[in-house]
Amino acid sequence: MKMFKQFYLFVTLLFFTSCGFSPMLKNIDLNDIKINKIIYTGPNELTFYLKSNFGLPVNKEDKNAFTLKINVTENNSSITKDAAGKTTEEQIKIIINFQILEKNKKVGDGNVSDARTVSITNNVSTDSETKRIERENIISNLIQKLRFSIRATISSSKNDN
Repeated sequence: MKMFKQFYLFVTLLFFTSCGFSPMLKNIDLNDIKINKIIYTGPNELTFYLKSNFGLPVNKEDKNAFTLKINVTENNSSITKDAAGKTTEEQIKIIINFQILEKNKKVGDGNVSDARTVSITNNVSTDSETKRIERENIISNLIQKLRFSIRATISSSKNDN
């Protein structure tokens, strides 16, 4: 058994050294990415939360920096219903689409999304608060993915040039 593990480790290491893999962001300084403008569109509550927590530095004076267009959309759908036909669980899905522009020329685009299922009760105020909290949790999770996607897209566009 020990011999099999050693052989498996050897084959795995051999595969990784000969497959040509190299990390995409290995030689890129992510702090060098400059953004001069971010345009947000979508529902006010979601864009406000995204804008307040996004955290990418913006330098409006830098004319050679990138412009970001970010669009937030939300989809709510009924997942389960009771015997009377009332919704008992609802799925909240948030999609963030982004475009990266350099001097009004599209450099890249993409999207990130996440969804959560919430229970629906007869108490409207409790349900509204639960949905608000879940939306904020989803946006917080998507901010991490969005930052990485934007940086990776800009880095890959720099490598193409």
